[in-house]
Amino acid sequence: MATPYYTKQPVYLKEPSGRYNNILTNKESGYEKEALGINTPTILNFPFTPTISIIQSANYQEYQLTHANFQQRAFDSHTNMELNMTAPMIIRSEEEANYVYNASLFIRSMMKMSWLQDDDPGMPPPTLRCYAHGIYENVPCIIRDFTWNLDSDIDYVDISSGKNKGMRIPVHNMFVLSLATTYAPKDIRENFSVKEYIQGNLRNQGYV
Repeated sequence: MATPYYTKQPVYLKEPSGRYNNILTNKESGYEKEALGINTPTILNFPFTPTISIIQSANYQEYQLTHANFQQRAFDSHTNMELNMTAPMIIRSEEEANYVYNASLFIRSMMKMSWLQDDDPGMPPPTLRCYAHGIYENVPCIIRDFTWNLDSDIDYVDISSGKNKGMRIPVHNMFVLSLATTYAPKDIRENFSVKEYIQGNLRNQGYV
């Protein structure tokens, strides 16, 4: 049975370095120029449209003046955008059950640094790229929180073979992720300007 988890979707996360062995993408993924092999990016698809809440804010310092009816405010900084994503992950087969578990494992791995037995101990978690509906393209982000409930009032699918043999995955899952954008100082110095931003010329560079 064809599964939407392995076909290109309008909302997905990409780990571009290929450090994590491409555990979620297969040959039929539909992602151009991403042939399987060494250093192939890992793609996490969200085939059922997630709800995405965007949070942006600006910080202003307030000056308290004696005997004043109004306070003055001075711009201090703009905070990095945060994305809160609630993504349904519905299972119709054992293959999709494997994908959903592997997706949860991938997300949890993206929140951990490399350790003593790894090739690069001490390396921090990778910076992912977020794509959503063509509105957000190539947005660099990190995962701050991840919630996955194993509910009691729904059916489960048994995995009968492979490395996940013996697991039971709910037929309806809800992945809740908190993502925070992050940018390299060099990129900001060399590439960002408000003029280019407001004209929409920086969208493909991940500035949001």
